[in-house]
Amino acid sequence: MINNDHNREIQAEWDLLTCLFTNDSPYPWNPDTVEAEAYFLEQEAAVSLLDGFTEAELAERSQQFICQMNPLWSVTSLKTGFLQRFAEQIPDELLNRLLEVATRITQQVSFQSLSLADQLVYCVQDLLPQWSEEDLQVLARPFAYAMRGGELEGMEGGSAIVGSVCWSELSEIEQARTCLVITRYALSEILSDQENS
Repeated sequence: MINNDHNREIQAEWDLLTCLFTNDSPYPWNPDTVEAEAYFLEQEAAVSLLDGFTEAELAERSQQFICQMNPLWSVTSLKTGFLQRFAEQIPDELLNRLLEVATRITQQVSFQSLSLADQLVYCVQDLLPQWSEEDLQVLARPFAYAMRGGELEGMEGGSAIVGSVCWSELSEIEQARTCLVITRYALSEILSDQENS
């Protein structure tokens, strides 16, 4: 399955590299040379392309650009925060996959009709294929309903569930619980970001 967000990220990186490493001659260091005058005239001509747009068109297009960039920034800052916070508790690959699923699913309208326990199970079931959906439902209930008031108990100070133990040292149940706690926290953060934007 092709991830459009990943493709956009790759395209943005490619565009940045293309801009940075163009085949154009570098900026002339000595502005008194003949080559410098030609360079400056060429640069002024390139800037005059913006004169073809009205201020209203520029404002509209810049607003569209900002609207497209805001979700990308929030996802990136969310990933960075989660990697810093949970890097010791869960492998980066699993954490990234979990965040991608949680982000993708919160954008679906049908997702909002699911109970919180169902949302948690949906997000982690691909990460934990050895667990049946019913077993994950049983494990998800305490995290879905104990944290109902918006309080993520134990997440701020580091609970016994999400402690400083390495992922490989956790039992399967502890790994599942860790995934569910992190997923609950991720869903809360993503929904909060969506409400604020």
